[in-house]
Amino acid sequence: MSVTYNYSGKKVLITGGASGIGLAAAGAYADSGADVAVFDKKYETETKEGRVWQIPVDLTDSTQIDAAFAKLEREWGTLDVLVNNAGIELVAGLEDMTEASWDLVFDTNIKSVYLCSKAAMPWLRASKGNIVNTASQLAVVGAGSFTAYTAAKAAVVNFSRSLALETASLGVRVNAICPGAIDTPLLRRQFAGGQRGPQGTIENLIAMHPLGRLGDAKEIANCILFLSSDAASFVTGSAMFADGGYTSF
Repeated sequence: MSVTYNYSGKKVLITGGASGIGLAAAGAYADSGADVAVFDKKYETETKEGRVWQIPVDLTDSTQIDAAFAKLEREWGTLDVLVNNAGIELVAGLEDMTEASWDLVFDTNIKSVYLCSKAAMPWLRASKGNIVNTASQLAVVGAGSFTAYTAAKAAVVNFSRSLALETASLGVRVNAICPGAIDTPLLRRQFAGGQRGPQGTIENLIAMHPLGRLGDAKEIANCILFLSSDAASFVTGSAMFADGGYTSF
């Protein structure tokens, strides 16, 4: 189902937008009239395709983030929406996990949220804009072999709540979106050939969602666009769950 919003004249920044939810959100914002910048280390070169400006950025590197924001300053000088979507998973038991892998998850999944939110805040104050942070249904429920990921995503939710309180008087809204398992090529590859993860087979994972299916990235993009739109003007400090009922058990 496609939901239409009007973002004409708006400037939107999405981190981790080269694939999955971020890619779907970038397309949805552009289709709604926004100019969209996307930070992602997967890009080999800086390019502009229609309304979407793709900028190679390693979001664990504060120096690269600062340089990318300097480009936005020169090109735009304003920002209406920040979508902190960059994130990685780590499937590892506690005793098998390295300190470096733990740090990479936290640097990508929560430190980048802090760094980008801080850099964007002067513009968002001026535009009365807002932030949407991608968390996960695993921010509020446990999952074996996902300790780093679940801890980082829980941090995203409480970062969003606390920053929402801090910025409410400034007219800046901050919310989180908590998706369930989303049907992406990456997820399909993880279960290819009947491979099993900590939650079993892909059929086992699907069964954990009462709606009986995986989510689609475009469905999560619809939620993100809602949260950053005027239709959600009284929504801040919220964690929206789009998880097919996963957390309803």
